Amino acid sequence: MKRTFLLALAAIALFMQSCGSGTEGETTAVDSTAQALPAVLARGTVELNLSEQFFPFTMLVPDSSRGLVEVEETGYGETIVRVGTVFNMSIAEGGDMSTKKAEVADDLMFTNTIVEEGDDFIVYKSVIEGSPLDPEYHFYAVKDVNGMTYEFKDNKDEGPFAESIVRLMIESVNHIAPNSPAS
Repeated sequence: MKRTFLLALAAIALFMQSCGSGTEGETTAVDSTAQALPAVLARGTVELNLSEQFFPFTMLVPDSSRGLVEVEETGYGETIVRVGTVFNMSIAEGGDMSTKKAEVADDLMFTNTIVEEGDDFIVYKSVIEGSPLDPEYHFYAVKDVNGMTYEFKDNKDEGPFAESIVRLMIESVNHIAPNSPAS
């Protein structure tokens, strides 16, 4: 009797598993969106729409578990986006990658090494030769969004930043999404 009961229970379990919950398509859609993002952005981020600051895009920033999301216009043409101590970048119109690369190469205080470079961004490491201080990491990116050029960079006034924090910020910039134009 006991064996028959276990056999019937196993058959019911197999039948229910083969039927599924009917939401497989929904799960696949969510999983493919998460897979399209790098691991650093796939969890623990929220969308930040910057159209109130006259930027026509949305970016992913750390969620409230990492700190309060703050957006501050400086009055100097820059907007600072800050989330606790793990996200702090400056956004402004314009930008020139070749000028920034020359500035990084000609720095008199720091020895800078570009550790990653793309068509529209650089991640670089800054060290002071002979200093016991840890290296600092920085990024600079120039993106074209809806026909306008914007520069993104770490907010050095709040640094120095570890490489993992800079990588989080550059991935956020590399995955900005243009907002739909008003109709």
